[in-house]
Amino acid sequence: MSDTGFYAEKAMEAARGYGQSEVYVSEAVINTVYIDDSKISNIETKLDYGLMIRIADGGRQGKASVTLNGEQSVKECMSMAESVLRYSPESTEFKGYAQPGQARIPLPDVWDRKVENVTPEDLREMAKVLIDSCPVNIPRAQIRVSTNDCRVMNGNGVDCSHRSTLVYGHFTSMTTKEHPGEGMETFHGTHLDIDLPAIGESLARQANSAAASHEFKGSERLSMILPPGQLGDMMNSSVVSAVNGENVKYGRSLWKDSVGQQVASEQLTMVDDPTVSAPLSCVFDDEGTPTERRVVVEDGVLRSFLRDSFCGDSTGNGMRRSSVEAQGAYERTPVIKALNVTAKPGRYTPEQIIEQTDNGIFVERFAWPEADEMTGRFGLNVRCGYIIRSGEIVDTINNALLMGNMLEAVRNIEMIGNDPRQIGVVTVPTMSFSGTELVGN
Repeated sequence: MSDTGFYAEKAMEAARGYGQSEVYVSEAVINTVYIDDSKISNIETKLDYGLMIRIADGGRQGKASVTLNGEQSVKECMSMAESVLRYSPESTEFKGYAQPGQARIPLPDVWDRKVENVTPEDLREMAKVLIDSCPVNIPRAQIRVSTNDCRVMNGNGVDCSHRSTLVYGHFTSMTTKEHPGEGMETFHGTHLDIDLPAIGESLARQANSAAASHEFKGSERLSMILPPGQLGDMMNSSVVSAVNGENVKYGRSLWKDSVGQQVASEQLTMVDDPTVSAPLSCVFDDEGTPTERRVVVEDGVLRSFLRDSFCGDSTGNGMRRSSVEAQGAYERTPVIKALNVTAKPGRYTPEQIIEQTDNGIFVERFAWPEADEMTGRFGLNVRCGYIIRSGEIVDTINNALLMGNMLEAVRNIEMIGNDPRQIGVVTVPTMSFSGTELVGN
């Protein structure tokens, strides 16, 4: 274990004079290999070590964060937090920091010794495997592996520590046929089980397909089929946003009054599951509240929201850590995040979903797969999509606008695949939805 415990205790001693106080210390070691134009451009190692102190006096709060460089850093951080406190406005919403509680789940498998012991030569070999597996150009890619140690303490008696490893990859590809074609893949995990040959093959296939595509003409309503790489971000920006306790508290969620009501298809069950190997899985969140496996949507019925201590009655979803970047956790104030919202898989392969679709589009890649967080609406540029007629792919198109609403789409699920994949804080399989509109030039 690192010195996170030592500095957390020192900071806690400095902050004990306040009615409410909290300290958070994190240490991360980040190893990254960068690829530019199918060549290894750099391999680097960073050490990220810092502290945040939060204090409160009545309704006024102060916070500050510093990079740790000896005990003097603790004094500097405390002095800055007190300075902020003196000038902060009174708030009637602050109810105090997290209360201590007993662990509700066993320790998830989120530590990989291979990540802990990774060397620059290991990263170099991984990059070579990717480059050799992708016959088209890789304009830019990176593989980042990190260790994270953190500890949170507060004046209410919370004292929790956490260790995890994080593996993140972001990969792009490009080739030219009739015109340029692009591909993109990401990887989110805690262990070095990344299948680089499969990623390289997928990057090449995507780029070649996009380069051979053409612009879609006209407009029509059809079914939308989204693979995990596109659906994960779409679900996170819509459904997960709708169950975010802060959005509920301020009336921004369309589901704010819908607990116990049908909000999605009976096929859809989603559980926030921190018991499995996922980047944010943990026994206690970053405020020190116990986490647990929580049903969010069951057979289409909304069962619960996700909350942190700011919203009251925390569900253990107050997080500083990121699912893609270990660096800078100590600089972030806790916000509500899903730990690992997992959609229950169905029984269909992606190929079977296509075979049973009369008129649809399988979206290989959006320009940016994101729905509006408040309304669920989207109008997204399709960079590469496959038009389906009577169960067969008949065309490959690009530069078309696909429009719909994800909060409505989850009510109109046609089929759910059996191929779940982790995308950040969401694990989803391929799904098809009715009721979207494709508009071309």
